[in-house]
Amino acid sequence: MITVLAEETLKTGESMTVECVVAPDAMREAQIRPFLGHKPSNYLAHIENALTGQCDELETRFYIGLVNGEMVGNIMTVETGGVGIFGHVHTREDQRRKGICDAIMLHQMQDFRRRNGHVLLLGSGYQSPAYRIYAAHGFRDWPVGKPGTMRYDSDPPGEFEARFFAAALSTPAPARWKHWPLVALLATVPVSYSLRSLTLNLWGVGLMEGPYSKFLHTYGSRPEAAAVLESETGAVTALATCVPDSRWPGIQLLDLFAHPVVSIADMSRLIRSMPLPAGKIQSCADPRDMQKIGALEELGFQKAAVLPEQFLEESTWLDVWLYSRL
Repeated sequence: MITVLAEETLKTGESMTVECVVAPDAMREAQIRPFLGHKPSNYLAHIENALTGQCDELETRFYIGLVNGEMVGNIMTVETGGVGIFGHVHTREDQRRKGICDAIMLHQMQDFRRRNGHVLLLGSGYQSPAYRIYAAHGFRDWPVGKPGTMRYDSDPPGEFEARFFAAALSTPAPARWKHWPLVALLATVPVSYSLRSLTLNLWGVGLMEGPYSKFLHTYGSRPEAAAVLESETGAVTALATCVPDSRWPGIQLLDLFAHPVVSIADMSRLIRSMPLPAGKIQSCADPRDMQKIGALEELGFQKAAVLPEQFLEESTWLDVWLYSRL
């Protein structure tokens, strides 16, 4: 579906049409796919799936600029329940310095607010020209995390997440495309330990834009490889993955991380919902992650080893506990 949002005059005096293209869309597919053809394979897979209607309930929107019918700029958002990831910002090389990105973003942000969106997450080079454009449109640095990770909140700080992650009934479900922005928001919640997921390379807080889409690109044909806890509030409150450990042939690596509100019993229920493969399964835990450790022990995993001084936190080397189950 295509909606014309505005006609903008660029710095050169040229007229640019700003459209919102909601996937799937056959009409603009022939322009959008080659325009973003430089993206890595995991992103290209999502773009193809979105434009052909194969991304379940994930809302994918392409905000595009057209000059004389030719696509010159793009901003994409992926959203579920008012939570989104902002990305794929690209202006055609021969069209730069005309104000294209700024003009598209003006109407993209207006549309997000008009639809009662709550949170958008993005990653950018800290203090880069793009970073300054995003800041001008209301994005702010994360309180903790890598410099260049930014977020936009329609609600006063903390209000939406207090409601979204409130204690509520939850149900395990296979991880799908619609969970992408929801897992990303979960990964921004600060916790009191560092190691959260080796599979997704999540330490402390992090942006799951790339890791989650890469995971689905690799393992999406295996719905048993990952599961989430879906809260009645609409949030994803936990993610569990179980995939072959690339370092040790024949060993499966189990990872799980959750919001602090999730009980050990619910984390165990999440793992039980997954048809775990036969054979040896291992999991690495930060000794301070009592949720994960409690769930693993409840499911019959035993602490097989202490890996001393395995990772650096600020200036201190810390241990990792290795759990195993045959």
